[in-house]
Amino acid sequence: MKRTVLDFGLVGLLGLALAAGCSSSGGSTSGSGGSQGNGSGGNSSSGGSNGSGGSSNGSGGSTSSGGSTGSGGSSEGSGGSTGSGGSSATACAAATGDLITDFGSGTAQVGMPYFGADTGLNKPVVDTSGGALTIMLDSGTATTMYPYAYVGLPFNACTDASAYKGVKFNISGTVSSGCTVQFSTVDKEHNTVANNGTCDPTTATNMSCYASSMVFTLSSDPTDVTVNFADQTGGGADPSAAVVDPAQVLNVQWQFNVPAMGSCTAMVTIKNVSFVK
Repeated sequence: MKRTVLDFGLVGLLGLALAAGCSSSGGSTSGSGGSQGNGSGGNSSSGGSNGSGGSSNGSGGSTSSGGSTGSGGSSEGSGGSTGSGGSSATACAAATGDLITDFGSGTAQVGMPYFGADTGLNKPVVDTSGGALTIMLDSGTATTMYPYAYVGLPFNACTDASAYKGVKFNISGTVSSGCTVQFSTVDKEHNTVANNGTCDPTTATNMSCYASSMVFTLSSDPTDVTVNFADQTGGGADPSAAVVDPAQVLNVQWQFNVPAMGSCTAMVTIKNVSFVK
């Protein structure tokens, strides 16, 4: 849901928005993370290089390919069924407002979280019952060169966010030494067709589909972080694809880039996710 959340970089930073993550009402599947590459990773909706996708179904969009800016790897994600969103020829519906979710008011453009991890690693544990997205990770020891874990939020339908320049969220927490965190806005061109995207792995960059991403510094104090679409780099998609196409957004995703052959522990709290102009 991949490399430097969700080569997408956790988009994918697989990336890896109609296939969903955890169970909810809506659309599709879980993606999986992405390998870390230079920093991002994840394969579409399931992870390759840049992290992506996640586990269970969300209410809405597909799971992301996510990940960092590295060269993507393929993901271990489970894929999933397609959501309700239309084909690539169908225009996505305009965002219904600035707020994506505050995890409590009942107003949200996204479904329940999806989550996952590279082969052999423990998946994050997530909870939204306290009015925030809390993420706990104890990855275990990695056996791959670009390990990752990710958590993402699937949009209830493919969303046109072209009226905005990026996404802002309030985040706090800690990660163990050597572990980094990245964020991805995941679009259709960085997700496979199987996960409501338009990316063909046989022609995509590095033969994989995962979201572009940006690594950011995690503070122990609650801090607003803004990631403009133009701030994201990397990703795996067809050569003609933009780094982010805001007119066809499927997911937002956070990915933990685990040290090669190492481990990562993290405790993170995320609140008030919104589009910014």
